Amino acid sequence: MKALTFKEKQEVLTEIFKQYHRARIQLEYLEGKSFYPSIDYLAVKEKKVYYQGVDKQMDHYIQSKDELKQIIRTFEMILDRLSKDSYMIIYHDFIEKKEKDWWLEYYSRSTYYRLKTRAMEEILFYFNCL
Repeated sequence: MKALTFKEKQEVLTEIFKQYHRARIQLEYLEGKSFYPSIDYLAVKEKKVYYQGVDKQMDHYIQSKDELKQIIRTFEMILDRLSKDSYMIIYHDFIEKKEKDWWLEYYSRSTYYRLKTRAMEEILFYFNCL
């Protein structure tokens, strides 16, 4: 199997972290969603509300929340295993998506790209072990 180039590794990790960001946003939405019916006191005439199927919908939301929490836990577990420099690079480049040259105050150009390559290989190794 052919080894991935620097750019290919970066694209793969960008796609992987899109899943992480999506999971966090969806979990925030589900945790803020109210499953209980509400009464609109300002309505002149209420329409009939049918609560059939609400239990199936609630089960679906609970299952979705559990799956999203598992995805987020997996990402966080992998991030906890990274070395300090790898974590900082992955965090700034893929999670936080800081400004482009955030690394200038920490590393020289060659050191940054060497450490970034190592960080991408390290995290891809952990994802490959799943």
